[in-house]
Amino acid sequence: MRVKRFLAGTAAGATALAFAGACAQQITKLEPKLELRNAASQLSEAKQTGFTVKLTGSPEDLAAGLKIQDPSDVPDTATLQKIFNSSFTIATDKAGEGDKDDRASISATIDGVTGTEIRVIDGVVYAKAPVAELAQKFGAGDVTALRKEAVAELPEAGALFDGKWVSIDAAKAAEGALGGAATPTEDPAQAAKLKSEIETSAKNLFESAQIVRDSADPTHLTVTSSTTKGYEELKRLASALGKELGTDVAKDLPKAPKERPIILDLWIKDEKLTAIEVNFLQFIDGATGRAALRFEVTTGAEISAPEGATKIDPSKLTAGLMASQPYAGGGLDAGDLTGGDTAYTEARLLGLDVQIAMLEQDSAAAALKQAVADRNAEGDGVKAGIVRSGVAQVAADGQYACLKVAKGKQPVVTKGAC
Repeated sequence: MRVKRFLAGTAAGATALAFAGACAQQITKLEPKLELRNAASQLSEAKQTGFTVKLTGSPEDLAAGLKIQDPSDVPDTATLQKIFNSSFTIATDKAGEGDKDDRASISATIDGVTGTEIRVIDGVVYAKAPVAELAQKFGAGDVTALRKEAVAELPEAGALFDGKWVSIDAAKAAEGALGGAATPTEDPAQAAKLKSEIETSAKNLFESAQIVRDSADPTHLTVTSSTTKGYEELKRLASALGKELGTDVAKDLPKAPKERPIILDLWIKDEKLTAIEVNFLQFIDGATGRAALRFEVTTGAEISAPEGATKIDPSKLTAGLMASQPYAGGGLDAGDLTGGDTAYTEARLLGLDVQIAMLEQDSAAAALKQAVADRNAEGDGVKAGIVRSGVAQVAADGQYACLKVAKGKQPVVTKGAC
């Protein structure tokens, strides 16, 4: 009898131990997901949040990967290094109940140069930037002459050139740009729906993913999903967002990518998300090494209006800066913006694109070629073509305009064919 009781007790004990072991294994599997869920919940409920976006890894690895993807268009390593030396910090502040008084800011470090920042508070946009230092950094030279021209048209612009805060009423500026038309407002119900759909997609991806804790670093979690799951969730999200926005977003999606695992690195400490990284070289067949987009969660803080900001009247901004003469042939006027000479307007905008492209290109001709290709890719009926080195013709609505560009000089736009 005692033997039977002993054997029965032993069997029960073994069964209990086996059951406890199985539960422990399941808890071990679930624990990273629970921690991740708690961290995500804390982040979404926080009144003040912020994160810094930057690239980590090797510019050389990125260049090699881009060469595999498109051998004809590979930026040089020096240009990529500037991107790796840059970062953006985005922050939000839910100042009170509801979303009408929500505040936001974005600050940037551009190739090691700090001081660029934009804040949006109660419909007012505040901005500052180390204009002179950035101009020197990117080879634009001395901005004294440009500052003089801008100040002649708009005295308040001097503060911006001097790296000081300026402010502008965004609603009034938008109203002026739209010719007095009412500016659209965000529907709170729609915004809540969109937020809910995005959260659902994130939940679906993480629930189906494999999450493993790094044995060498307990704060590091590796999340493994797949391109198939990611693409399916992207289609679901695109369809849901399209219905809310009244557009068929899903039809514009590219074809499903080749099936491969997608690895996401997360860092969580004290149930708070501290960083996310995704190595985008994993999406290029044959690429090796690491070039990752990294999001670092920063400590939330109150976003307040800077003191002493110079106010810029939106009407003066439109009448002054838009009517300035940085191009031959005059500045933009009301007719240009509201159905006048479309080709002339588009040529001027193309000239701005060329100036931006020249920050990365050594020659004006190469920058013009890039800008023309990008413009034609938009497929909206506006056609631009290279006439000769540094000269392009723009055609729109049966009209023509001619754009001439040169390194270190303002673009020249004239009405009519080249």
